[in-house]
Amino acid sequence: MRSRYGVLTLATSLILALVACWALAQTTTQPPDLKARFQRIDKNGDGRIDREEYHRAAVDSFYFRDKDKKGYLTVEDLKEASPEAFKAANRKSDGRLSLQEYVNALFRDFEVADLDKDGTLTYQELETYVSRSRQ
Repeated sequence: MRSRYGVLTLATSLILALVACWALAQTTTQPPDLKARFQRIDKNGDGRIDREEYHRAAVDSFYFRDKDKKGYLTVEDLKEASPEAFKAANRKSDGRLSLQEYVNALFRDFEVADLDKDGTLTYQELETYVSRSRQ
């Protein structure tokens, strides 16, 4: 699953895998537990994922995926990501995604998914983003 910008996608990688990680998956079905995962990331329970909550989830996701504790992720670590999405996120073009590159890629998706541009994501915005990303 890629955003129209070809970067790592928020909706499935961070939310899906984000309880371990967000929307990098290239799937055609919405995960049945999307709402539950949204609620886990929404630490203050206000029905919105703010930038701080999102950042924490992205960082947790990175370290969850970095199983060998290398300090970077490779395309093999991100099996759900397309090679194009990985390449777009890998700004240094070194075949390694640093924490900064990973978080930056996910925040590009955050910005696209934040339809009302208020700096937070509602569940409805996330659902819309997931649906559009599949098209």
